[in-house]
Amino acid sequence: MSNNQKAKLSQVIAVDKDKCTQCHVCIGVCPVKYCNDASDLETGITVNPDLCIGCGACIRACTHQARIIVDDTERFLADLAKGEKIGTLVAPAVDVNFPGQINRLLGWLKSVGVTKNFDVSFGAEITTYQYLKAIRSGVKTPVIAQPCPAVVSYIEIYRPSLLPYLAPSGSPTMDMAVWVQSTHPGLKLAMISPCTAKKREFEDPNTKGRVQYNVTIASLKKHFKQKGIQLDQFPEIPFDGPMEAERGLLYSQPGGLYEAFKRFKTPLKLHQVRRTEGMQIYHEFLDELEREIRDKKCDVILVDILNCEHGCNRGTGTVYDERTTDEILRLQSDRLESRQKKAFAGEAEVERLHKKLEELDGLDYSRSYSDKSGNFTQLDTPDEEGVKALNIEMGKLEEKDIKNCGACGYMSCEAMAKAILNGLYRPQQCHHFLENYYRHHSQDKE
Repeated sequence: MSNNQKAKLSQVIAVDKDKCTQCHVCIGVCPVKYCNDASDLETGITVNPDLCIGCGACIRACTHQARIIVDDTERFLADLAKGEKIGTLVAPAVDVNFPGQINRLLGWLKSVGVTKNFDVSFGAEITTYQYLKAIRSGVKTPVIAQPCPAVVSYIEIYRPSLLPYLAPSGSPTMDMAVWVQSTHPGLKLAMISPCTAKKREFEDPNTKGRVQYNVTIASLKKHFKQKGIQLDQFPEIPFDGPMEAERGLLYSQPGGLYEAFKRFKTPLKLHQVRRTEGMQIYHEFLDELEREIRDKKCDVILVDILNCEHGCNRGTGTVYDERTTDEILRLQSDRLESRQKKAFAGEAEVERLHKKLEELDGLDYSRSYSDKSGNFTQLDTPDEEGVKALNIEMGKLEEKDIKNCGACGYMSCEAMAKAILNGLYRPQQCHHFLENYYRHHSQDKE
């Protein structure tokens, strides 16, 4: 795809227009802004999926519950009821969101017709091994880890210069799916997921249709509540092959990738591995990384990067305020300690894992990406005369009137002007315009 073409992307966030108050908080927290269309007072602030990266910041910020996750839970349950043969890929974050109940959750999944359940934590072990291979083979660095589909979408749409640095292999989910397809051909796959954006990953042609359903933890919990389902009523069922993961359990927490990577004793210096997460990655961090690469001053080898500040454990597809980050990290640490005592008590067991990863290395875990920057570059950028005309329309006649107050959500008058020019905002929504209007029309003025 050339960068002057637009790509049609799947919807991952919807808007309930009856609940939207047009408060603009969603625009304020959105790292890409222009996916929001606030031009129509009747429809509420709508979302353009072709510019949305699925980060989910707006879902958490909207106090009116007007932003809604678009996932595949209903279709997943309906297809199971029809007798479809479906396996699940269970994310590491599921365990800490169903503490002490993950094997009973597997029991419930089997009870509703799921054929097999697979642990994405083992997919994370495959991913770590593939990253190690890539770095040792001399791939272009820094290698930007790509378990996070919001980060991938952002780079594809807004920073295509970084595309060559995205990891050349898949996410833990996709790497696990590759193994499942090699051993269970024809089995449809659903991910039990903490992430709104995974649907975008699964429907990307570059991932070859390996996973058909994104079933978020939040939607599952909602289903359980509506149906009165109690997991303690179901038997404990183990995962189905290929073997248990070790540090791959930690992938869902910030820095989890590097913890798994360290097991291979690769001699990377502290500054050569960058761990970063949260909304600041989209501007401050990637601004710096892009500049260092351009100036040939980048010593970073591996970028461990996640969209969500507290990692996937409190991802946008979870019930965020159900428990604290400290509690989640303790639960994950306890699970790792238990797993290591049970299955990885010594070097021999870890070596067995490494041999298994070598054994599975013949499968195709490769991942490619597309330049989708045409979605963004087709937006018009206002010229100086256009901005001047808009400012006059809004009563911004002097330098002091350019307040960059951020009340609109765009954080600068220039950015708001671009939104207005592209039909995404109205001049009458500007705080300065409204303030001037009140001063000239208020009956309370002296």
